[in-house]
Amino acid sequence: MEEIGTCLATKLAECLWDPISRRARYLFCFNEYGGVVEKIKEELLVTLADVNIRKEEAHRKTEEIMPSVKKWLDDVNAILEDVQKLQQEVGEGGKKCLNVSLKYSLAKEMDDKAKQMKDLKKNSRFESFSQPIPPPNISDQFSSKDVMDFKSRESIFNSLFEAIKDGKNNMVGLCGIGGSGKTTLAIEVGKKIERLKLFDKVVKVVVSRPLNVRNIQEEIKGKTGLKFEENTESTIAQRLLIGLKSMKILLILDDVWSDLNLQEIGIPINENCRVLLTTRLRDVCVYMGCEENFELPLLIEEEAWDLLKMHANITHDSLNEFVGVGKKIVDECKGLPIAIVTVGRALRGRGIVEWKSALWRLRQSLPLDIEESSKGPYACLKLSYDYLPSLAKQLFLLCSMFPEDHQIHREDLIRFAKGTLEFEGIVYTIEDARREILVSINRLLDSCLLMHTNEQACVKRHDLVGDVALWIARKQHQAILVDSHAVSRMLAENGSLKETKVISLWNLEGNFRQSNQLHCPTLEVLLLHPEGFIEDLGGIEELKILVLVTSSFQWEGCQLGWHTQIQWSMPQSIVSSLINLHTLCFKGIALGDISFLGQLKGLEILDLRGSQFGELPIGIVDMKKLKLLDVFRCEIERSPLEVIGRCEQLEELYFWNKKFVIPENFSLSMLKRYVIYDTTSLEFPPLLEYFDVHCIEEVRALCIQGFKVSVSHSSMKDLVFGANCLWLENCRWDLNDINFEIKHLAISCCVEKRFIVDNRSTNILQPGQVFSHLISLRLRKMNNLERVFQDSSITCSLPMLQELFLERCPELGTCIFSHATVTSLPKLRKLEIEYCDKLKWLFSYSLASQCPSLEELRIRDCPKLERLTNEEDEHDDCPLHQRESLQDYPYVSVISTKFVLNHCTFEIIIHVDAFAEKNVVS
Repeated sequence: MEEIGTCLATKLAECLWDPISRRARYLFCFNEYGGVVEKIKEELLVTLADVNIRKEEAHRKTEEIMPSVKKWLDDVNAILEDVQKLQQEVGEGGKKCLNVSLKYSLAKEMDDKAKQMKDLKKNSRFESFSQPIPPPNISDQFSSKDVMDFKSRESIFNSLFEAIKDGKNNMVGLCGIGGSGKTTLAIEVGKKIERLKLFDKVVKVVVSRPLNVRNIQEEIKGKTGLKFEENTESTIAQRLLIGLKSMKILLILDDVWSDLNLQEIGIPINENCRVLLTTRLRDVCVYMGCEENFELPLLIEEEAWDLLKMHANITHDSLNEFVGVGKKIVDECKGLPIAIVTVGRALRGRGIVEWKSALWRLRQSLPLDIEESSKGPYACLKLSYDYLPSLAKQLFLLCSMFPEDHQIHREDLIRFAKGTLEFEGIVYTIEDARREILVSINRLLDSCLLMHTNEQACVKRHDLVGDVALWIARKQHQAILVDSHAVSRMLAENGSLKETKVISLWNLEGNFRQSNQLHCPTLEVLLLHPEGFIEDLGGIEELKILVLVTSSFQWEGCQLGWHTQIQWSMPQSIVSSLINLHTLCFKGIALGDISFLGQLKGLEILDLRGSQFGELPIGIVDMKKLKLLDVFRCEIERSPLEVIGRCEQLEELYFWNKKFVIPENFSLSMLKRYVIYDTTSLEFPPLLEYFDVHCIEEVRALCIQGFKVSVSHSSMKDLVFGANCLWLENCRWDLNDINFEIKHLAISCCVEKRFIVDNRSTNILQPGQVFSHLISLRLRKMNNLERVFQDSSITCSLPMLQELFLERCPELGTCIFSHATVTSLPKLRKLEIEYCDKLKWLFSYSLASQCPSLEELRIRDCPKLERLTNEEDEHDDCPLHQRESLQDYPYVSVISTKFVLNHCTFEIIIHVDAFAEKNVVS
């Protein structure tokens, strides 16, 4: 019991002594605690630095640190902050030596902090420091709050989704004008694919310009979660190729500007790794080998208005006040989403005055004063402009001289641009310039800065694109004025149009006058309605292009009416100022005396299409620089052919006048292009639809009548043989007078010809040589024609033939072609036959199987026609008709029947009444 008591006494003494002794140390060893805290703090700071280095390394590896590490760092930073404050208090408390209570509490707090710091230092060895960051889903990266469902884009969305989903396409392209919403649509497609789990991962990567392969590689690496340490483009590419092949992934390559070498980046293209690319350039989709391409349309009016309301935050309460001006703003934006969004956000919360100001600015082609202008439509479209080649940039600005919604004829662009654009290298001929300008037009089309139209020969531009062009021209001090009011205002201010390069007044009012003479020291292009202030024009020595055109003028000859011409004459006071004039265009104008043309010695292009004048002045023979003359469908009192025939310098000639017959000795050796009609007996020239697009293809079109072009002394023979579009009416010819590279051939009223190609008339033919480039063949009123080819020794495939027309060939034999003479017609899509009395069938059965493209048949008044082929096809429902049935029913004028050819069913309407209405069957 004594020992137990001793033990208890000892323990009790220890329990009582330790707190007493520790408290005593707080009072008597105060300064020592300060030193201990500082030492432990320094050790903890060293440990903290090591942990931070490991943290930075984890971030470089795109890893996130573990929660325990985050908590440790938070605790360390918190205690270091507390210790810092405590050390300041100790410094102040140490001066108060008599305050025992304060010294005691400070010492105790230092003791506690020292123990906490020791524990934190001890716990700095983590079992797991970091872990890979899960790659974000595309849905996590992009919000849909600003995306609206547009019905006009629903079909594109669905087609794009199906093209990726079906597994047949490894690469799909989406193109459209800058700011049209390509990226947004691609992301929405990616979200749907991700939501349906069609791929393991959907990753969007911005390509843009200038191209930075390393950035693209790092973005793909980070978003796919791939881990490797390589640091050169080639080694990273190898690791990406291996890594991406192991996962099923859709890569959205956004804003692609050029042909990318995907292998060099590290992107494999296979069934597991597929690519959806967006671009402003159609050619990129072709270069990249996209299996399917889609073009994004602009918004329709209703969708554009909804988009503006959303971004302008228009509520139903305020709608009535803004709806009128708002819809006019939408109309100026012409369906371009980025323009609508930018304007809408700029007007959010603004009053009606600001809305009206915005409308005025849009109409005046002025950029809105908006924040973040780099995201606006002007900057967006200017980016497309910035990456154009030099010639395409110049042409882009020139396109802004045409009115809104105007169908810009390519030939106008060629003729206006030839005299003003600065070409790279030496351009001697019109053909050289035409080639380079057409390339630039295609570049603008591929960039979506120009748009295709229903007319192959025309293009057009988005109105906002035109505004951007005008804006750029102003910034470059080459102003383009397209408004008569702007001209009036500028003249009223200073009487001069300095820094103005182009004035284009398509809709100039007849009473437009200037009180002072128009002074334009830098003007190069002037386009006017042929009324107004032209007589007051001065200071135009730099003028290169002068165009006067009526508002009713149209390129197509069949739609041009002379009755719409406006009377006008050139003031003599102006002629002397046109010392640098390169191109002169008078379209659809009654000119009268044009003898002044002989004074324009520097003129290269003279375009009088559709105009009226007395005679072509002899002075143009001495205009040695004149290369292009267009007198197509001009009304001329005296024949211009003698004058034209002496213009040996001409490279291009466009002539049609119904009054004058071309002489057989007519020839111009320098001609590279020509459209020459000698058609005094025809109201409307044949094949005109092909000739109207002569600016696109190299056209040498000749339409003549009544010639014997095979005679050796005939100069016209050279033009005939050189033509690739030829119409012969009531002419005699031999085979060697026709160019076998001809594309369009029409022959009419040549009554003595039994065969189009007669091998007995020449020995230069070889099998398969005849008409291999022929696209269309028209034979009309050939009373003695028996066959196209004389016998089976002449064979060809006619690989390009698309259209065949036969009319009033009563002696044409039992068939048009036999398999012995024509081996295939792979592109034939349209066949018309009328009034061929002896025709029994169209072609041999074996040849019929070689017509996979046939789409349309028109057959009228062929009373003996029984079948399409010379053999009964087991798929035919019945012969075309039986003559007995027609005799039984003499009043029946139309018989309808069906037949099958190449497993396609056609319905033919056969007219047997000469007065029956002509039907089209397809």
